[in-house]
Amino acid sequence: MEERLAELGALQAAFAGRAQIQQWARGAELLALLQAASDTKTLDLLTRPIAAEALATASDITTDRAHRVIEVLQAAGVVRKADDSSPAFVLSPEFSALHAGASGVELATVLEASNAALERVHSAFSPPTAYDWESDALIIARDWGLRPTAAARRMFVMAYDALPAFRDRLAAGGPLLDVGSGVGGAVLSALVEYPALRAVTVERASDVVKELRQRAQAAGVAARLDIRHSHAQELDDEAVYGVCYWAQAFFPSHTRASTLAAIRRALAPGGLLLAQELAAPADDSTSALGASLDALVADCRGVPPVVSAEDLAAELRAGGFTGVEVVPTPVGRLVLGRRGQ
Repeated sequence: MEERLAELGALQAAFAGRAQIQQWARGAELLALLQAASDTKTLDLLTRPIAAEALATASDITTDRAHRVIEVLQAAGVVRKADDSSPAFVLSPEFSALHAGASGVELATVLEASNAALERVHSAFSPPTAYDWESDALIIARDWGLRPTAAARRMFVMAYDALPAFRDRLAAGGPLLDVGSGVGGAVLSALVEYPALRAVTVERASDVVKELRQRAQAAGVAARLDIRHSHAQELDDEAVYGVCYWAQAFFPSHTRASTLAAIRRALAPGGLLLAQELAAPADDSTSALGASLDALVADCRGVPPVVSAEDLAAELRAGGFTGVEVVPTPVGRLVLGRRGQ
């Protein structure tokens, strides 16, 4: 009897484990459906109200299949009814903005970044090898890099308004050093917003540098931007810059101290260094899983998991910066330090 009960308990536990995996799989299935909808231009059709029957005809699928697709996308918040009385559906405001991609936050890039993270997770049990940082550098840079639209510039200005000393130096011309610039979300917005500003960027990935040059040309600020394709530790400028932004989240642990030393040398006496905390999700069961996965992906990419603002501040102090402070802003907590006189 006890053996049968034990077997029944094991079967129930297996059912529970299977149910958990099935729940996880639904997220992957949704991503696959969204990818297919993007690849087949179905999302283009949904930028305007369209009924399931018309969607079926345009996509060469059955009407029943089209209804099921719409049902899933509606439940996921990707589409909504065009209005209460209409049988037509249209992209939700969130996914309409993402699909349009005008701000630089683009659906194709978000999907690419999700797929790149999956590839990194697949390597979690691979034998230790040299970190292949170039394989998805451009995807990550695009995923984080806004275009210098009016809305993006306003977001950065909201942060700079909480840092008047930093903002005033940008407005006065800098010069600004952007270390780990990516495709230039922050630096291009600053150059457009502050016409007197001149800047130097340091970026190690060749394909990212190429795209940064293209974006700078498109924004009309290329003449005021010196783009350097090199590692940050190789920076040999001394006492040149009034302000620096360090994209710290993308720097491996073994490079951080030497990078901070190079930045400190490059800043003029009294120069300001700014870094951003990329905050972890709140500590509930779902968010804790997300934070753990993010930390694993970061580790597989060779960079540290989330560094808190307090730890960033300690890192700057250890690097010889003075007057270090954590500053809350509308876009998250920033850490500001100063090179001593």
